[in-house]
Amino acid sequence: MQSRKLHALIAFALFLVAAVVYAALSGQPVDLWRVALWSMIGVGSYTALSHVFGFDPHRTRIDRCAPAYMHYVDRWELRLGQATLSMLGGIVVAARLFDSAHFVTAVVSGTLSAWTYFAFRWYVGGYRATAASK
Repeated sequence: MQSRKLHALIAFALFLVAAVVYAALSGQPVDLWRVALWSMIGVGSYTALSHVFGFDPHRTRIDRCAPAYMHYVDRWELRLGQATLSMLGGIVVAARLFDSAHFVTAVVSGTLSAWTYFAFRWYVGGYRATAASK
């Protein structure tokens, strides 16, 4: 199961389920449409920025015979870090500009849904590097 789109849809659904469970257990009202919108923005921007910064364990510019730590630093520390920080900054700016009355909901929904996507994709093996890319 390597499909980014399928993983993004599943992560989006999982995050909405988590929001519904939170609302039920806490007794706090949750605007599911707003959560859904910012969740889509979070997952979409994280996926796009990961592509822009080249975070794809199946492709790398590091030589195949380079030490494993160089592959790790290039992939997980540099490329993933750039994508994550850019996504967070973009969500913060967008939330401030377009939904400042619900800033916290927007930022939390956007960033946690992106984290849900990352964690789900990692769990199902979507980030495993193939033998050919190592």
